[in-house]
Amino acid sequence: MSRAPDTFSQSFFMAELLVHALVIELEAVQSYKDLAVQMQQCGNDEVAELFEKMSELEAGHAAKIREKAGDIELPDLAPWEYRWPDLEPPENIDLAGIHYLMTPHHALKLALENEMHAMAFFEAAANDCTDERIRSLAIEFAGDERQHVAWMEDWLAKYPEPDADWDYDPDPPAAID
Repeated sequence: MSRAPDTFSQSFFMAELLVHALVIELEAVQSYKDLAVQMQQCGNDEVAELFEKMSELEAGHAAKIREKAGDIELPDLAPWEYRWPDLEPPENIDLAGIHYLMTPHHALKLALENEMHAMAFFEAAANDCTDERIRSLAIEFAGDERQHVAWMEDWLAKYPEPDADWDYDPDPPAAID
């Protein structure tokens, strides 16, 4: 079935926004799952539980995006075809911020930063868009991320910043070659 050029253009950009949104959520699901496992292996169960909750939250949003996509065929983009502001999707966890003794406060700060990056991504997409349907969807996705930011800020308020020596370990793990 052939489409009129303007319809194809709108569908392509809608599909492109949807696939970017889906990848953001799926990457976040996997990152949070991986971090939960890592924290469990380090015996940091409290932070592991937070990361598990965040993974479930992101999985729910991925399902919502798939539902919104409906019959729209999402493009299979090569990694370099995504239009991320950086090399990675906005919600990828910066592993440099991970520490085996990290506290819930640290975990939530990482999550908050990622949610803010995703929110900014969708706000920029909405600002750059001329198609009102696509702009509206980008605004909706930015709103979802804004809600995530609010949740992270609420959770963060429950976990005060730890003392400066939070990462002191009198018997740190040693690497064995």
